[in-house]
Amino acid sequence: MKKRKTQLNPRILQLLKKKLSGKVSERTIQPAISRIRRKNPSLTLNAAAEVFASKYGESVQKYFNERDRDTFKTTKIEKVSIKTSQPRGRRELVEIAKYDTNDKLLKMHLEEINKTYTFGCYTATFILCRKVLENLVIHHILRKKYPTKSQQHREKYFDSDRNRFLDFSILLSNLKDSANDFKSEKKLVERICDLAEGFKDEANDMTHSLYHIATKKEIDEKVFQRILDLIAELEKSIM
Repeated sequence: MKKRKTQLNPRILQLLKKKLSGKVSERTIQPAISRIRRKNPSLTLNAAAEVFASKYGESVQKYFNERDRDTFKTTKIEKVSIKTSQPRGRRELVEIAKYDTNDKLLKMHLEEINKTYTFGCYTATFILCRKVLENLVIHHILRKKYPTKSQQHREKYFDSDRNRFLDFSILLSNLKDSANDFKSEKKLVERICDLAEGFKDEANDMTHSLYHIATKKEIDEKVFQRILDLIAELEKSIM
């Protein structure tokens, strides 16, 4: 009697691609199922697919027919080493920048920082960190602390002659010079300025130099998240 050929139910394959998206590469699913079947020849391909799915906490049994169920129940499964490659370009995002805010642009910039860091684009990460710090100092500290449009207040963060915000180095200098205005938070202001200094000159060098390429170590040493946490603490005291 000729042995009936079995095929993998296409609905099972589609379900596995959907359920395991981001966990395994689609092109590795069918070869892995075939290896399980070769190791356990009494299984149908659909039953072999269930063995594969179970390794990821999933199940395809809703698409079983009677023969699939019988072979799956009666077969003693031999263990098979399953090697599956991760989809190219997909990595777990490393978060080095988190800040509780409703500002959509700030959220987008923080996400971009985390993405560039995750994929090793450290020069871009460095410059983006500097950009975020500059905007936090202007909008989340100085403009909140000095909300009036008086010249004395505006000149702490705005250059009226050039009709633009002050350079980062001047912003930090003005903030530090105004530390006494923050009273009990004076030390906090000074600490923020001292840590943020690390992004001042080096970010300028990276922006204008053809040769300075940032490294992961340079980013990590600047404790960017620590600066964000301190700014968040100061911002709450101003509100």
